[in-house]
Amino acid sequence: MAKTTYRDLAEFGLPLVSPESATFPALVRDIEARPQPFASWPASDLDTAAVLLNQSGKAIVTIAYVWQYKTPEGQTRASHFSNLGSSMQMDVLSGHSAVTRDLASFVLPGSKRLITEQGMFGNNLDVLPPESVGHGGSYIGASGGRALRRGLGDEELAEVELTLDSVILEDGLCLGPDESGLFESIAGDLELRRKTAQEIVTALRDGASAGDVFEILRPLARHGRAEGSMGHHGRIPSMVLSMFANTAIHRLINTATEELLPWLESIAQSSPLPLHRP
Repeated sequence: MAKTTYRDLAEFGLPLVSPESATFPALVRDIEARPQPFASWPASDLDTAAVLLNQSGKAIVTIAYVWQYKTPEGQTRASHFSNLGSSMQMDVLSGHSAVTRDLASFVLPGSKRLITEQGMFGNNLDVLPPESVGHGGSYIGASGGRALRRGLGDEELAEVELTLDSVILEDGLCLGPDESGLFESIAGDLELRRKTAQEIVTALRDGASAGDVFEILRPLARHGRAEGSMGHHGRIPSMVLSMFANTAIHRLINTATEELLPWLESIAQSSPLPLHRP
């Protein structure tokens, strides 16, 4: 069996509890016992899994982690994951709203998540009352799979490493080595999102057609990529631009210009969550 190591952010209240810990089985049982929005559950093989404890005192808006695999010959392969993908997360990052205390849109203070090679599992029912189930919000996880080892079997691996790479807390504090460049991607994409919204507002007021607006949005709609893939300059895509473009295209098709303009103006005038390092 390959040796598994863990790189967490325990100094900031974000430790990873490994299967070697005596508390690991009870933590997993508690997560597994909570109602889940999807039927799937990770396979019984949790040898490389870990439980993330949010002891930071703040909600986690988004998190990215990296699985790295090393063969006996020293070759390495890495798979990058981010749970950034909901409109509620975008609203917080763009400064439109604060974190909501719902089932699973964010990782609330005191809550925990099981991180496996199949994805991230769990919700906030360990810190919220049971009646919170089904009361709005969205479910945020991070999909994956053993296939990310790209054909490598356990016997072909010498080491497996799980790293908490990037974490953004509700006050904008950015934690982790961020080797995938997610912080920079989010900040840059939020600014481009704001400028694009302003460009479209100006164009519409100057008489631009729906086709003209679509042409502005089309490059952004292609910006996102599947989880586990890397974007330009080796950075993981933030999904900010593709989500904005797809939403804007939907509104462009289904709403009148007088309804589209206020929405775009609110984005153009937005003040994003101030991202900062410790």
